[in-house]
Amino acid sequence: MRKKRCLLSVLALAMLLLCGCSLQKAGTEKLRDLEYTVLAESEIPETLMEEIAERKSDDLKLTWREGDDLYIVRGFGMQETGGYSIQMKEFYLADNAIYFKAELIGPENGEDVEKVVSYPYLVIKTERLEENVIFE
Repeated sequence: MRKKRCLLSVLALAMLLLCGCSLQKAGTEKLRDLEYTVLAESEIPETLMEEIAERKSDDLKLTWREGDDLYIVRGFGMQETGGYSIQMKEFYLADNAIYFKAELIGPENGEDVEKVVSYPYLVIKTERLEENVIFE
C-alpha cells in the first residue's frame, strides 16, 4: 500500500512538472512585437527628463504618455563607474499588458572605464497604448 502511494505521488509530481513547462499565465502570450525608437537625451521631453533626473539614482521603471506617444524608461540606478550599457531583450504586446525587458550590461573585465559615478538609463518611444507596462 505504501509503495502504491509513493508511486502515485511520484507520477503526480512528474505530471505537474511536465505540464508546468507548458503553462503560461493567462493573457501573457505575445500578440505582436512593438516598434520603438531609442531616444537620445536631446529627444526626451523636458518634463520627462526632469522626472528622470529626480529618480535616476534608484532602480527606475517609468511610463509616460504624451500626445500620441508612450515613453518607457528603464534605469538601473547609481553605478560606481562608467562603461555600462542597456540592452533591449523583449518588447511586445500581449492580451493583458505590454511586456518590456531590458538588461544592464557592465564593463568587461579589464576594460578601461571612467572612474566616475554613472546612472545608466534607457528611454524608448513607441505608439501610445493604454495597456499597463510590465517590466521584467
